[in-house]
Amino acid sequence: MPLATLVVVGLLIPLAGCGGPKEIVCKGKVTYDGKPVETGEIIFIQTTDGLVGAGQITNGEYTLVAPGTGQLQVKITANKVGDKPAPDGLPNYIPYIPAKYNDKTKLTADVEDKPENTINFELEK
Repeated sequence: MPLATLVVVGLLIPLAGCGGPKEIVCKGKVTYDGKPVETGEIIFIQTTDGLVGAGQITNGEYTLVAPGTGQLQVKITANKVGDKPAPDGLPNYIPYIPAKYNDKTKLTADVEDKPENTINFELEK
């Protein structure tokens, strides 16, 4: 076997079995005052390095790829259309999830080192 082939094979052997970073999917339900959050956004934040995983909430359910494992900070936002249009004539979107679940969140999620985690959030006023 030529020396160049041996060098290439020797470089590739340590890579065998390495599939790159592992993807950890988190999914679940989000309710507010007992009702599914129709549309919104959920964000998982790894506070040690600021990595973020985000997903849409649709019909009270979400799916996202977690930025890591362990205890992650969680922010949840959702808006509803106000009765009166915005000054520009477009729909007036009003946040209805309290700041204690987003800007001032204390929510966390324990993400385990497995391919899929189911984590539900039952938010109250």
